[in-house]
Amino acid sequence: MEQLSTVVNINKLKHSNNSLKHESEGYINIIFSGNKTSESHRTILKTELIKENDYIHFDINVQFIFDSECSRCLNIEQINKKAKFNKKLSFHSLSDYEIDFYSENIDLLPIISEIIIKKMNFTYLCKKDCKGLCSLCGKNQNDYTCNHQEKNIKESPFSSLSELDL
Repeated sequence: MEQLSTVVNINKLKHSNNSLKHESEGYINIIFSGNKTSESHRTILKTELIKENDYIHFDINVQFIFDSECSRCLNIEQINKKAKFNKKLSFHSLSDYEIDFYSENIDLLPIISEIIIKKMNFTYLCKKDCKGLCSLCGKNQNDYTCNHQEKNIKESPFSSLSELDL
């Protein structure tokens, strides 16, 4: 699979009053807070840029798949999401996306990356009642029940951490 094409030739749009469509399929590499897209996950990009006087209206649709790691048990699940971006940006003012409208091509990667990251969870749980990992042996408590003897609470300098409700 090829990398997602995010570069659009904007000259065609500058010299006309029409719209410009760009579609691409491929992979994009993003890693954020236990989430990651990769070469094995396909991303579909559909973009329409519409010139309106001194503005360009961006209509971007992204369909993507990413792996998300459970914050408690560390199991990885594949998540499929869709996201949209609709915004008008001026030719003459600076934007948060560092787009140079005076160049021949513009790269939509900053916008697409932001769209995808906003859809990813900062902390992901595989299920509401996820039991997490055993603090003694590290095994996944959702799949395996440990039969460890109770430890003397005063043995460990970290014993107060066991009282936290996570």
